[in-house]
Amino acid sequence: MRHCSRAASALSFALAGVAAAGCSPGATEAAPQGSGLDARPDAPGLDTPGLGADAAAAVANAPGAEAADPCAAATRTGGALRWFHDDYGAALACARSKSLPLMIDMWAPWCHTCLSMQAYVLTDERLADYDRRYVFVALDTDREVNAATVAAFPPAAWPTFFAISSVDETIQSRFVGAATVTQFAQFLDDGERGHQAAAGVLLAAHESAARDGDRAAARKQWGAAIDAYGQALAVAPAGWPRAPDVKVSLLVAHNRDHSWAACPAIVRAHLGSTDRSASASDFGHAALVCADGQTDAAIATALRDAVVAHFTAFVDDAAAPLSIDDRSDALMYLRQALGAVGRKPEALAAAGRQRALLDTAVRDAADPRVTMTYNWPRAEVYAYLGVPLELVPALERSAKDLPDEYDPPYRLAWIYLQAHQPEKARAWAEKAAALAYGPRKAKAFGLLADVHRARGDVEGERGARAAAIEVLEGLPEPARSAEPIAKARAELAAVGAG
Repeated sequence: MRHCSRAASALSFALAGVAAAGCSPGATEAAPQGSGLDARPDAPGLDTPGLGADAAAAVANAPGAEAADPCAAATRTGGALRWFHDDYGAALACARSKSLPLMIDMWAPWCHTCLSMQAYVLTDERLADYDRRYVFVALDTDREVNAATVAAFPPAAWPTFFAISSVDETIQSRFVGAATVTQFAQFLDDGERGHQAAAGVLLAAHESAARDGDRAAARKQWGAAIDAYGQALAVAPAGWPRAPDVKVSLLVAHNRDHSWAACPAIVRAHLGSTDRSASASDFGHAALVCADGQTDAAIATALRDAVVAHFTAFVDDAAAPLSIDDRSDALMYLRQALGAVGRKPEALAAAGRQRALLDTAVRDAADPRVTMTYNWPRAEVYAYLGVPLELVPALERSAKDLPDEYDPPYRLAWIYLQAHQPEKARAWAEKAAALAYGPRKAKAFGLLADVHRARGDVEGERGARAAAIEVLEGLPEPARSAEPIAKARAELAAVGAG
């Protein structure tokens, strides 16, 4: 999908900005990428990710490490929770000073699900009690200062949330994509119990198995993840709050493992029992990925028909605990499923409903940053409906209201390119490239190269693609990856070839 749900490809920091234009499974599923985690022999504790002893020592010995209050830098930016921003070392030192677990929000400004979670869930007052039970840190995965941490705790999609023990930086719980407040609280509870297990607190069998699955998935050990998540579901008590989330993770692990023969059974077993939260939406999208992997057309069609029925009931449930962003994604998935089975008029109707929902959300948005949450899904659905230019005034307002953000100009350039007006796209693409940072800057140069190609400017395209390579090669070592660099070089070599 065009958002940041758990069904998206597992991408490393180096590819966070090189993923598709949205922050979603559909946008990123076509470009699965490695996390670089397997290259970290110093990962601490239980063979799980972490920054390791050297980094921990650096934190302990850093200037100011003996300050009276190592938690002083945490601030409230909305809601009851105090946050560190883009400073994993300080957050870890704070957590260790209080013997608390640490929660990491792996997010990015281009990810609308990230922005939705920050605006509507992470600020919810029902989470207030966790301010004394956790230390919270938000890491923009595009910022180079976060490269080592992102490599150690690779996002499966955007956002990915990790609950880790401050004792040894081991993963205790993981949540990928959008969550309800209740789901997020359960994720935090699980992580807290895992952190306490180091002091002798016994984990229930299903909780321990789910944790094993989360750790295996972070290492991209899909077979182990499948076994662990399956065991967790087999022994969990009825009504286990994490069951919908774990079912999604189980199906996604099958897809990542290319277990196409096995995934239809998982879809049939769980499609109707993933509640009506964003987990149901993510499971439906993962079911479509499973269908795409089938070689038997009859099986693929049956899966898609089941997904259509699933989403038809899901999007019509006004009582479902969905944010506007979640419901928009569900309508988009329904549209994709309908299109896959040849029901184009109904797909267009779903797109119309999605557009109306998002337009209302923007009208009611509290501030420009909340408005930015909806820029990408609106751009995508307006383009799908064949009216991309109708969104230009709204995107121009977003760019004016948020002059330091690269995302609004990026969306404007993309919209103009979709409307076959590359001359108008050029200035916005150049502005996006100037404002962007980290791997997203390479993505912006890639868009600028596409604009120049549409203009027929071979030298302009060549220069933009060379600039993208320079960005990728200049990333910090933990963020640098051979795959996107090789792809960018191939694109440069193809300039002017045809």
